Amino acid sequence: MLLICSALFARHYDNENPVANPNATVVCGNARFTVLTPELIRMEWSDDGKFEDNKSLTFVNRNLPVPKFTKSVSKSGATIKTDALSLRYRNDGKPFDAKNLEITMKLNGKNVKWTPGMENPGNLKGTTRTLDQANGYKLKKGDMEPGLLSRDGWVLVDDSSNILMTPDDSHWEEWVQSRPEGERQDLYFFGYGHNYKKALADYQKVAGKAMLPPKYTLGYWWSRYWQYSDDEMQTIVDRLRSYDIPVDVLIVDMDWHDTYGLRRNDPKKDEYDQRIGWTGYTWQKELFPHPANFLEWVNRSNLKTALNLHPASGIQPYEECYDLFRKDYGWDKPGESVPFKIDEVKWADSYFNTVLSPMEKMGVDFWWLDWQQWLESKYTPGLSNTFWLNHTFFHHARENAAETSGLNKRPFIYHRWGGLGSHRYPLGFSGDTYTSWETLAFLPWFTATASNVNYGYWGHDIGGHLFKKELKETDPELYLRWLQYGVFTPIFKTHSTKDNRIVRYPWAFPEHQFMMRDAIQLRYALAPYIYNAARENYDTGVGMCRPMYYEYPETEKAYQVPEQYFFGPDIIATAVATPIDSVTGLAPRKMWFPEGEWFDFSTGNLYKGNAEYDLSYTLDENPFFVRSGAIIPMNPKNVRSLQLPCDTLVLTFIPGEKGKLRHYEDDGETEAYLETFAMTPVERSLSGNDIRIKIGKREGTYNNAPDQRSYELRFPATMPPAKVIVDGKEYPYARFPEPGTWSYDGLSLQPVIYTTSMPVNKEVDVTLEYGDTNPYAESVHGKQGLFRRFRQLTPEFKEEQCNNGESMEMLPEGYLKASQCANFILENPKEIATYLREFDEAIRNLPTVMQEHKYSSPAFKNRVLKQTAE
Repeated sequence: MLLICSALFARHYDNENPVANPNATVVCGNARFTVLTPELIRMEWSDDGKFEDNKSLTFVNRNLPVPKFTKSVSKSGATIKTDALSLRYRNDGKPFDAKNLEITMKLNGKNVKWTPGMENPGNLKGTTRTLDQANGYKLKKGDMEPGLLSRDGWVLVDDSSNILMTPDDSHWEEWVQSRPEGERQDLYFFGYGHNYKKALADYQKVAGKAMLPPKYTLGYWWSRYWQYSDDEMQTIVDRLRSYDIPVDVLIVDMDWHDTYGLRRNDPKKDEYDQRIGWTGYTWQKELFPHPANFLEWVNRSNLKTALNLHPASGIQPYEECYDLFRKDYGWDKPGESVPFKIDEVKWADSYFNTVLSPMEKMGVDFWWLDWQQWLESKYTPGLSNTFWLNHTFFHHARENAAETSGLNKRPFIYHRWGGLGSHRYPLGFSGDTYTSWETLAFLPWFTATASNVNYGYWGHDIGGHLFKKELKETDPELYLRWLQYGVFTPIFKTHSTKDNRIVRYPWAFPEHQFMMRDAIQLRYALAPYIYNAARENYDTGVGMCRPMYYEYPETEKAYQVPEQYFFGPDIIATAVATPIDSVTGLAPRKMWFPEGEWFDFSTGNLYKGNAEYDLSYTLDENPFFVRSGAIIPMNPKNVRSLQLPCDTLVLTFIPGEKGKLRHYEDDGETEAYLETFAMTPVERSLSGNDIRIKIGKREGTYNNAPDQRSYELRFPATMPPAKVIVDGKEYPYARFPEPGTWSYDGLSLQPVIYTTSMPVNKEVDVTLEYGDTNPYAESVHGKQGLFRRFRQLTPEFKEEQCNNGESMEMLPEGYLKASQCANFILENPKEIATYLREFDEAIRNLPTVMQEHKYSSPAFKNRVLKQTAE
């Protein structure tokens, strides 16, 4: 199986050839230019006329198809012209500077000239190594690094001092090496104008792809830094599931290893740096008396687990693995610490073989690398420890997956950004932010902006990691809003530091727990859409979280809305980052919508594009906005794990005239996706007023792909049809649906079709017949949100009435006309037009009804009217 794994990766890495096609290079004196694409040119200068053909940490492939270009070379200089760039070089025997090198290009019809040393003020930024101690936009551990995209139309990447990766005869295949001595320049000019997506696509051609992580990594991760024992962790998982909260990953933070206990009887205990406590490889037996059994329980519970590592302190004499490591490594100082030296082949081999592999065979699925120590290697000048840990751990995970499981399971790590090229080693841990509304408002911009360097898998500590001293307890509203935002982030992990003021159990907040559960369930419902976006990142280099300007680069407003972003191709996501008004129970959210129409999934409103809106939301509303006509693949409500097969595909058809989807699937765990996967085409169109759906034959296959499946077709904010025809057969309406019927949900105002199990190699044709009825009548827009708000308000209204001295009287008839409308529609959808007219009239009369009600307070009346105003 290791051979299979290696073969798959060999085919993947066949595209990684650092030696460019000679026909793409132009040499002039001590300068060499490599035309990589029409918009991307590598420019080298060296004092000895020798040029670099090895990989760097960032650039691993230069052997691309030679683009069309013309050249003119003489002793005095050279010119190169592509379809996008014109380069002029004057050979004066000196390094590149503003006097001897320039590139010109067009940007929106205007000439742009670049010379070495120019500032790039329009750079749209990339990301940063860590958000440790960040509070909103106030970063503590380094500024945002430049990105690959710029409003100036160009970006220069200076690779001159970057460490190289040279061929190695060991199983590592390549290893680090410093640059040759001497004065050298190695520059990459990206001149893509505002074609941001093409810039990212070409970047992955030269810097490698972001590999697709296992599907389960996109589920919910439970994590908290706390001194948990094995039985306590089992209790947490049991309780999560008792509250119907899905979970796929269980993180065990630092207390899994013996922090200080093993040193109590060590004669050298006083010599150890206090930070050594962060490093450890011996299980804390007081908390985990039988680690293998704990990990077996994790496996049997259908969970994946990771242990937290801070490897900086090397291998200490008190570790159980010390003797084995020392003998394998050849350490000739028994009883003395072995320093950390991950950039030495022998040290790395001994580390993985004798320290980590035994625990992986025991059942550890992956490692949470938490490097917080010195940034650069003590042995290889200029080498980022963060980057090289990413590289070595990822390479080890690739090999280890085949050795321990017999399958070519997908490698991944969980660590920090180590600089350009780190996208090849997903996933990312953003660090220890402060808990604040400001941080929540900052994260949408930060996460989407990281896609500007194709770092598309940031995972944040949902809820925040640290508290300021003045905070006394967890704010459930802030935690809820963070969870709701977290649904639309690459990695969905709750976490916090060891602080008893910080609570991450949903059940600790009785008034919010079910809304928190709903957020996590929504994540699982959207998992097929999210997985499609992950595949798109692998194919195109465009991350699942992407700034608005990717789609609208010439629209100024697209650069001015940092708190909203595209989540995949069809959803605009945001964060409600302001507390609710205590009087109205509503929180504000300003949104800008680009051209077209945008459907608010939480309320059912449809908004016209090219406009800004001041919106407001209750606590249980998690706003996200879907492109009109989009088809969103989803999971059915009963999915609680992304590791188990699902025999039903939910397709949600957002109101609109037409739409298309190519739904991606693979086995979810192995690298076979590099070659074997499946696509299912889906189309929706209108024929008169009839809605027509065509689900195509599945194209391709993968291991354990189902031969049959059922479909659940949802049509939110859509009138009930007169008939539903599936493959020529009429499906009957059913109040209590089962396969082969359709129903109508009065709350979300959506027809739902439940098909029987069908062969995936057969087309499915569905028609919703409407006759003279408009399926997308304006009368249904926004009603879903109002219905849900009434459902929340009505129990409070009854309590309000009792508290004000009346327990027997019915709520006002005028109020019930509105609040019960969804139930009337549920029971008799044929009369929906009548019920909606009566609802609209009840809403118009509601101010009078509430004003005349004797048994409710002015504050409650005001809240009802504010929340139900259309």
